[in-house]
Amino acid sequence: MKKIKIFLLSIIMHFCFFVLFRTNRWRVKGYDNFQKAIENDYPIMLCTWHSRLLYASYFFKKNKTANLWAVASTHKDSELISRFLKKASINLIRGSSTRGGNNVTKQMLAILENSQSIIAITNDGPKGPPRVAKLESYRTAVKRNAQIIAISCNSTNFWRAHSWDRLHIPKPFGTIHINFSAPMKIKESVNDIKNTDKLNDFLNDELDKLDRSF
Repeated sequence: MKKIKIFLLSIIMHFCFFVLFRTNRWRVKGYDNFQKAIENDYPIMLCTWHSRLLYASYFFKKNKTANLWAVASTHKDSELISRFLKKASINLIRGSSTRGGNNVTKQMLAILENSQSIIAITNDGPKGPPRVAKLESYRTAVKRNAQIIAISCNSTNFWRAHSWDRLHIPKPFGTIHINFSAPMKIKESVNDIKNTDKLNDFLNDELDKLDRSF
């Protein structure tokens, strides 16, 4: 019965997303930063905050990208998003920082050994606190010399979900903005990383720049 319920909900969700995202205009900046990074001989970690997850997910549904992976929580509440990511032809790394976190890190390290691999992650997921990155994802990127690119997303009209991250859901007939940053410059070794202050500042600065433009 649960599987049938999830299946039906996923169909409804896909239809709603189709209507919401297709009735919005899209404005994308900095995509050339991402394309140039792909041409480099280093893997990529795409970072965004959980509240902006839907924008980034639908963007990559529209713009298919080879070797793209995303971390998907094993929590039952995340099953609908996982199904959406699968339909978007995004490979899934199942797990989270709270359940199966060590396994996720091992998978990410293995995937990032391939210089053509791209991992998309919500650094404050799966349950916050909001806009505070998890240390292990940062260390994993540095350990594999991954290029860290921030994806900042917003829309001119949106609803906020009553969730820990205040998830953004775009209203129809607005404009969705997606910004890709230049790769973050990392000067420290993985052994020197004690906290995520630099990553937090980088991601928040990029998002704040976009939000201030509205």
